[in-house]
Amino acid sequence: MARQLDDFITGYLEYTKDLESPTSYNLWSSISCIAAALQRKVYLRWGLSCIYPNMFIVLIGPSGKCRKGDAMGAAIDIVKSVGIKIVAESITREALIRDIQESVATYNDPDTGTIRFHCSLTAFNEELSVFLGQGDIKFLADLTDWYNSKDDWTYRTKGSGTDKIQGICFNLLGATAPDWLVSILPQEAIGGGFTSRVIFVVEDTKRAIVPRPFMPDTKLKQALVNDLEKIHIMAGEMRMEENALEMYMDWYVKQSAQPVMKDTKFAGYNERRATHLRKLSMVCAASKRSVRVITLKDVERALTILEAVETKMEKTFKGLGKSRYSEQTMQVFDFILASGTVNKSTILRKFYLDVDDYTCDIILKTLMSMHVVKVKTLHASGDITYEAIGGSM
Repeated sequence: MARQLDDFITGYLEYTKDLESPTSYNLWSSISCIAAALQRKVYLRWGLSCIYPNMFIVLIGPSGKCRKGDAMGAAIDIVKSVGIKIVAESITREALIRDIQESVATYNDPDTGTIRFHCSLTAFNEELSVFLGQGDIKFLADLTDWYNSKDDWTYRTKGSGTDKIQGICFNLLGATAPDWLVSILPQEAIGGGFTSRVIFVVEDTKRAIVPRPFMPDTKLKQALVNDLEKIHIMAGEMRMEENALEMYMDWYVKQSAQPVMKDTKFAGYNERRATHLRKLSMVCAASKRSVRVITLKDVERALTILEAVETKMEKTFKGLGKSRYSEQTMQVFDFILASGTVNKSTILRKFYLDVDDYTCDIILKTLMSMHVVKVKTLHASGDITYEAIGGSM
């Protein structure tokens, strides 16, 4: 049976258009659905290695304000309808490793005619803090290893022996509030390793206020399920067309010379950005067709999606630094930026629970020293106001 939609991602965004969750949450949830369906059965040869489409995606937003759970709930429902296994929300490291090991399956590679083994598993976690635990360095190290979908992953058993998992592939879609990142990610884990492999989708408010409950379009849902099933049976090597490869190579050289992320916490992400684009290009290709070809339009679309999410990604770790008032400083700056011009008394009324008069002076002085905020005097009243100079910190 042929696909029913021209494009899974577009159909999914139409399906979720009445959710209050931001469009970016729904977009990246649909991407995770495709990655979950492709598993380790589709690959892109890259030099001496292979790229697999599994991704680590984390939705970031204030608790109860951005409807992260709604976005994930729709994705979970679609994936489960296809019969793709999802691991439990709360699970120990040992139990998860066992689940991955027991997920072993085979497929016939149409390009080589060989039977290949793989252990592919997806985790959808509405509360990432529950899944990752509190500063669990060992678990984060495991996830870092799993991202690369190694042919063989070796681990130490409880009996002090070793065991191997053949063809590991782990896909993750999680959600958390920014303040929880403090406990989930220790300082030494930020900037490289695990975090460089994550796409952080940052929002601070819901897309719209929708008073009536989400009523899914059953016909469209069935079309999405049908097409995800078609994606799920795809297997074999995915190839990049020559003009797509040329476009990628030109982009790679330019972005290497000018890293997109200026924050040092994203130095590792800058180095791994090309890998994210290749994975996303595979997903965009599978979203439209079962023929395993990445076109120029697929790469262009993937780059557009990636660049859009990167505009807010640097806000992920605002407030996780060592500065005493880092979180409040970011909140005040965002408020000034949104307000245009604002006086000190208005800032205090807005943030009176977190910022007193003394702290407000420190924050305003810090922002001015950073040259992101300047003083503006309203001559008619003599009132001193503040306005943002740049678009970001």
